[in-house]
Amino acid sequence: MVRRKENKKFNLIKLIGLLLFACGMFMIVYDYSTKVKLDENNDTKIEEFFDDDNTPQVEEQKEDKQDNTTTSKVTNYNYIAVLEIPSINLKRGLVDPSSKYNNVNYNIQIIDKSSMPDVVNGNLILASHNGASYISFFKNLYKLNNDDKIYVYYNGYKYEYSISKIYDTSKDGHIEVYRDNQKTTITLITCKKNTKDTQTVYIGYLTNKVAY
Repeated sequence: MVRRKENKKFNLIKLIGLLLFACGMFMIVYDYSTKVKLDENNDTKIEEFFDDDNTPQVEEQKEDKQDNTTTSKVTNYNYIAVLEIPSINLKRGLVDPSSKYNNVNYNIQIIDKSSMPDVVNGNLILASHNGASYISFFKNLYKLNNDDKIYVYYNGYKYEYSISKIYDTSKDGHIEVYRDNQKTTITLITCKKNTKDTQTVYIGYLTNKVAY
């Protein structure tokens, strides 16, 4: 009787282990397939951005009430700009700041009170997740160094920035941006790698602007 109970207990533990393993594998496959679809969607929208006349387009206001998949939620917007950082192989579009998809849970977010690149001495502030998720677009920012180049394509112009300052700050819902207010700036913000209570801020200054 005791041995039979032990066998049942062992089989239950084994079953739970198999279920946990299956769930883990499902999440890995789902995460990967979603990332592939989002990357393909991003590439398509970047092509459309450069093929168009670069006039900001109005977002389609469709509500996906029944389909809650990530890919269904990110197909009803257009890019108003494109961010490129060659040193970490990053090229992602940016959506209109007023769009509901201008959110770190969908895209690289343009932070409130940011200025677009054409504003002299303005500051374009961008934020995104760090980590292993398919929406962690800033996961490789930690590889950046001073003098690395950042490009933003906006309204027919390519804006070139050079990273001038990198610093950490506490993650408390408030970010101190230390920059030269007499320079046109881009600021990138993400969580510091392998931490939960620290953010890293990357400051870049405009060095060139050319039509494309």
